[in-house]
Amino acid sequence: MAVIGYRPIIDGDGVSGSYGESHVYKRAWMIQVDDPTTSRQLIAQAPGVGYGTAHPDQADCKAMSFDCSPADRSGLWWTLSVSYKRPDPAQTPDPATGFPKPVWSASGSNSTHPAFKDKDGATICNSAGDPLEGLEKEENDYSITLTKSYADTSWWTDAQSKSNTVNSDTWGGSAARTWKCSFRGAQKKTLTFTLSGTTANIAYWEVSWEFTYRADTWAIKPWDIGYQQLCTSGGTPSSSGTLRRPVLGQDGKAVKQPVALANGVAKAAGQKPDVINSGAGAKIYSETAFTSYFGTPS
Repeated sequence: MAVIGYRPIIDGDGVSGSYGESHVYKRAWMIQVDDPTTSRQLIAQAPGVGYGTAHPDQADCKAMSFDCSPADRSGLWWTLSVSYKRPDPAQTPDPATGFPKPVWSASGSNSTHPAFKDKDGATICNSAGDPLEGLEKEENDYSITLTKSYADTSWWTDAQSKSNTVNSDTWGGSAARTWKCSFRGAQKKTLTFTLSGTTANIAYWEVSWEFTYRADTWAIKPWDIGYQQLCTSGGTPSSSGTLRRPVLGQDGKAVKQPVALANGVAKAAGQKPDVINSGAGAKIYSETAFTSYFGTPS
């Protein structure tokens, strides 16, 4: 059971194309075998054309698909047709790993966020200078998604250590801590390829990561307000004090509503409160060097 010979045929040969798309070439061969039960794989591989073989007229068009079928009812003659086109860059395997290259995509959605500043960055307060709480605004959340291939289950620990972290430095042109990473899912897949006449299957994991942008950084930003203030041992309010005492109102009694503080001391009545840590808020997410681990969005 063997291939006796093969030759190119004009039937099925040609090229087609559309504006903005890759040319599609067709080549065909007539193949003769000595036994109808000859391996179909052996027949299809007779001309030596495998996935990724360049077309002789246009090298960037590669063999991407084939069809092998009987040319008559004897089973001794077969027709092989191969289709060539320019591979989609996103589907071209990474030469370093042999797995699909990383793919980036973007999406947007609307959600409701707390509102405490106006468009100019000023704290929203009533006429007495008290901040108005419970306000909300609708925002468009901008997210990008990375689909990345892993040779093994190393992503298991990555999903725990990288998810819910923010970028430690500038990433994709955006400042540190403005992108938050979330693990979105993983699927085990199998890649089939033929090399030197041998077909092999390689398993890998396709893992999706999502990064959501927040221009104001991923930090919680509570007001610097309270019922007590720092004071000296003598009871005098002081930012260098090591003791605390209640903030007193005009009536000399402890206030019943939190008041704005500055460096641990009550501000004058009517002054607007500030966000803690000089407006930076509290950093609640750990950091990851996104560029070195995930690469740069492209």
